[in-house]
Amino acid sequence: MKIRTRIIWISCAAVLAASLLGDAIIWVLSGRSFRDEAFIRAYQNAFVLADDFEQALGGKEGLGSNEVYLSYYFKTQGDDYNICIRDRGTGSEGNPEEIYNHTVFEAAELAALSYQPQASSPIEYAYLTWEGKQYVVFRRNMSSDLIYYRIEDMSGVRERMEWLTICMLAITLVVTAVTVLVTSVILKRVLRPLQELNDTTKHMAEGLYDQRLTIRRQDEIGQLGENFNKMAEAVEARTRSLEESEKKKTLFMGNLTHELKTPMTAISGYAQTLLSTKLGEEERQEALLYIYEECNRLERLSRKMMKLLELDQDDELELVDTPVVQIFDAAVRSCEAVLLDKQIILEYSQHGERFLMDADLMTDVLINLIDNAVKASRQGGRILLKAYGTCIEVQDFGRGIPAGEQEKILEPFYMVDKSRSRRSGGAGLGLALTAMIARRHNVSIKIESGPEMGTRMILQFV
Repeated sequence: MKIRTRIIWISCAAVLAASLLGDAIIWVLSGRSFRDEAFIRAYQNAFVLADDFEQALGGKEGLGSNEVYLSYYFKTQGDDYNICIRDRGTGSEGNPEEIYNHTVFEAAELAALSYQPQASSPIEYAYLTWEGKQYVVFRRNMSSDLIYYRIEDMSGVRERMEWLTICMLAITLVVTAVTVLVTSVILKRVLRPLQELNDTTKHMAEGLYDQRLTIRRQDEIGQLGENFNKMAEAVEARTRSLEESEKKKTLFMGNLTHELKTPMTAISGYAQTLLSTKLGEEERQEALLYIYEECNRLERLSRKMMKLLELDQDDELELVDTPVVQIFDAAVRSCEAVLLDKQIILEYSQHGERFLMDADLMTDVLINLIDNAVKASRQGGRILLKAYGTCIEVQDFGRGIPAGEQEKILEPFYMVDKSRSRRSGGAGLGLALTAMIARRHNVSIKIESGPEMGTRMILQFV
C-alpha cells in the first residue's frame, strides 16, 4: 500500500473515530436535555390542568362527589389524556371507580405504577411504556377519594433523537468525505517531490547519474531534495572518477604492454638469431650490444614503474627544509653525460632559496625535467635552471609543446614525439613520475610553451 493511501486511510479513520465520539457525547447530552425539556413542559401542562380542575371544584362546592358534573367537566376540556378516578379504598366496594377515562389504561394499572414525588409540589409522576411509546403519568390527589391523572406522550423525544442521530451521521459522513478529499489533494502536492525523488532514484539505479531534482520548497522535504542532489553530484563525480581511473588504468596497462613488447621482441629475435645463425664476430657483438641496451631500457622502465607504485602507496613524505643548491648540484652531476653527448650548456642560478622537500625525490624531478629539456633541444643548445621566490624553473629553447598536448604530457606513457622518444629510449614515464612527486609535495607544475619557442617548466611551492 502506498504511503499516500495509508495516510488517507489513517486520517479518515481518525476523523471518523473523533466524529463518532463527539456524536456519542452530543447524543447523550442532547438526549438528556430533550427528556428534561419534554418532562418540564409535560409537568407544567399537568400542573396547569390540575390547578384549573382544583379551581373548578372549589367554585362548585359539593360537586366533587357529583360524578355527572365531573364527567361533564372533562368532556368540555376536549382532552382525552385527562383521567379522573374515585378511589374508595380496597374494601368491599372493590376496584377504583373511573369517572372519566378515554384512554386504554385501566385505573388499577395506573394506580400500580411507582410514582415519584416532585419537590415542593403535590403532583407525583411515573413513566409508562406502551406499544413502543413512552408516556409520563402525573397524579394528584384532589380530595380524600378523588384522584386526577394526566398522561403526557414522550415519544416526541425519541423522534427528535432519531432526527438528531440522522443529522449527526450525515454531518460525520460529509466531514469524513471532505477530510479524505482535502487530505488527498494536500498529500498529492506534499508527496509530489517524494514521487519525483523515487523516479529520479530509479533513473540513477539504471545508470543515469546526471539526474537532479527541482527544489520548489524550503521545508524538510525540500532539504531532503537538496541533500539528494548533493549525494547525486557526489555519486556522479565518484562514478566519473572511477570511470576515468579505469580508462587510465586500461590505457596504462595497454601502453605498458606495448612498451614491454617492443624490447622483448627485439631481444627474443636477436637471441634466436644468435642461437640459430652462425654470425661473424662483429655481427655477434652488435646483436649482443642491442640485447644489452634493450635490457637496460627494460630495467629503467621497471625502476620508474616501481617508483610510481611506491609513491602512489606511501601515506606521507618526510619533508625537510633543504637548500635548493643541494638538489641543483646533484641533478647537474647526474645529467653531465647526456648534456655532454649533445654538447648542451646548462646554466643554473639560485639565491639561497630553501624549500620543504624530500631531497632525493626532488632531485629526480629535476633530472627528469633536464632530461626532457635535453631531448627537446638541438645539438649545442642551452638549458636554464634557476630558483627564485617560491619557484624552480627549467627552461629549454627547443621544439616546444603544442597547446593541445600540454595537459597530456604528465600522463604515464604519453609522448609528444613518439619516434624521437623511442630513439632516445624514453617510455613516457619521466614526467608522470615528476607530476606524482610534485603532488606529494603540494607543488603545482606550470607549463609555458609553444612550437619552436622552447618550454618553461615551473615548479610552484606553497
